[in-house]
Amino acid sequence: MGNLGWAEIAVIVVVALVVLGPDKLPGAARQIGNVIRQVRKISTGFQQELQNALDEPIEEEARRRGQIAVEEGKEAGGQPSEPATQAGDQDGGHAGQQASDQPRSSP
Repeated sequence: MGNLGWAEIAVIVVVALVVLGPDKLPGAARQIGNVIRQVRKISTGFQQELQNALDEPIEEEARRRGQIAVEEGKEAGGQPSEPATQAGDQDGGHAGQQASDQPRSSP
């Protein structure tokens, strides 16, 4: 409701009661509630559309960069390299291969 305090709200209710009367006040309050609900719904939809419009160029740029990377990988004669499977793996997964290439000693 913004910066309205209890005193301001009480004054608004008293003025509305005097102007509309006790019979019409509940119906007017319902209509005001419906209008506020509609405005919030429209505002939320507008914000979502605006956010989608702003995000779209970013997604297109990411797709374009990904396509360029794939094409460069094909031109180089191979497939794009895969990321390491473990976060701490500095040598691209070759340490495990070296250990498995060595013969095991039996007890």
